[in-house]
Amino acid sequence: MTSNRSFRLNLSWLLFLWALLFLPFFIRSNYVISVMLMVAIFGVLSISMGLLLGQAGMFSLAHPTWFGMGAYIAAILSVRGLTSPIGSILIAALCVALLSWLIGAPVLRLRGFYLANATFAIIIIAQIAAAQLSKLTGGHEGLLGIPYLTIGGFVFKKDLHFYYLSWALCIGCFWFCSNLMDSRLGRAIRSFHDNEPASSTLGVNIARYKLQIFVLTAVMASLSGSIFCFYLRFVTPESFGFPLLVELIMMVIIGGIESIRGALLGSFVVLWLTEFIHAYLGKILPVMTGEVDAIFFGLLIIVVLIFMPRGLIGWIELVLNFRRKRYGKS
Repeated sequence: MTSNRSFRLNLSWLLFLWALLFLPFFIRSNYVISVMLMVAIFGVLSISMGLLLGQAGMFSLAHPTWFGMGAYIAAILSVRGLTSPIGSILIAALCVALLSWLIGAPVLRLRGFYLANATFAIIIIAQIAAAQLSKLTGGHEGLLGIPYLTIGGFVFKKDLHFYYLSWALCIGCFWFCSNLMDSRLGRAIRSFHDNEPASSTLGVNIARYKLQIFVLTAVMASLSGSIFCFYLRFVTPESFGFPLLVELIMMVIIGGIESIRGALLGSFVVLWLTEFIHAYLGKILPVMTGEVDAIFFGLLIIVVLIFMPRGLIGWIELVLNFRRKRYGKS
């Protein structure tokens, strides 16, 4: 039974990877490719935030800050010619890792509501700083003139180039996080998520493991932010503010907060539903405003929490389990 299930999972992932690989050859639409590459970029963000919230049970809201810092540091280094684009991405990840470690060491002593407030304050401080340091960041107008991303002499100019790059990063992060949860660190995360006092009694160094997962997810957010800035070739303080935080929480909740797969599914669903709203609801509603998105997704979250508390991935697994029980023998 276990080998059959493993075979089905491997076959499903193989089909998924083949679909991603050959999608641009069957659907020759820059619009679809651009949305799918954004699904991958935000998929990295939602996977890392799902790992932090759902698996580790750490209610940290600072994820947009690491995303923005990865974008700004990589952009500033590249614009000023201090390093190559790929070098700037790596330096940005190292800077975010160091800063998240310095901030996380004292902040992670807090729990629950207090941790959420402290990390939300980080978003506000970072956004104000990015807006005020106009000589360095471009202020509210944003930082322009970001050069093309080059890796090994290859220049990333087209959406198709960033499509494969962003999905390579997303699949790599997904594979890493999935294997991480089967490692010693993953078992420690599950233990203190379920019961911190019991884990501490068994000798689990909760503070160390929390800091490690906090820094790891911050680095993943930084990498996605760096790819994001090189794709758009500009970055503004509004790119990593409160709206991004709300969008990430929607992805994790709708997809399924208990599963890494659910976070990736949530990224796909939220971004494509947003495109659907902008494309079709504008024909129905005479005045199309930003509040329409908030109303639609607010109602969707309420429905998911009431009828599908484990998210879409939980509902899918429930349907598949029912199908196996009913038709498995035949």
